[in-house]
Amino acid sequence: MAETAPPPEQRPSPRWPLILGGLVGGFLLLAAGLALGWYLFYRPVVNVAVQLPAPPPAPAPPGPDQAQIKALEEQIEKQKAANKQIEDQIALLKERLKTDVCTVRDPTGKDPTRKGTAPATPTPGGATPERKT
Repeated sequence: MAETAPPPEQRPSPRWPLILGGLVGGFLLLAAGLALGWYLFYRPVVNVAVQLPAPPPAPAPPGPDQAQIKALEEQIEKQKAANKQIEDQIALLKERLKTDVCTVRDPTGKDPTRKGTAPATPTPGGATPERKT
């Protein structure tokens, strides 16, 4: 007896396209769910308005500015006047140092050669006389 193939109506239909379609569809749904979950819960939420940097300053005009030169010259003149006052004060203090200087011999700073004052006499042992107030 020869086996004969069953007619096409009675042949069972293959199941592999349904299985493969189910797997691919399930994978796509799983990927979409993971992407949506990441988007909703794990993405950094940043709502910061970024400000543009300030525009660069305009280029400086060529050559010096006359107003700045005049201001600098005035500052130089004021500094020279202040220096002159300080030099005068230094000269005055140097002149004072030449005359009235307190020493161990004469702590009052008076000149013993002047009239009306007694010459300073050194005390024994280098001790200074006590002042009376």
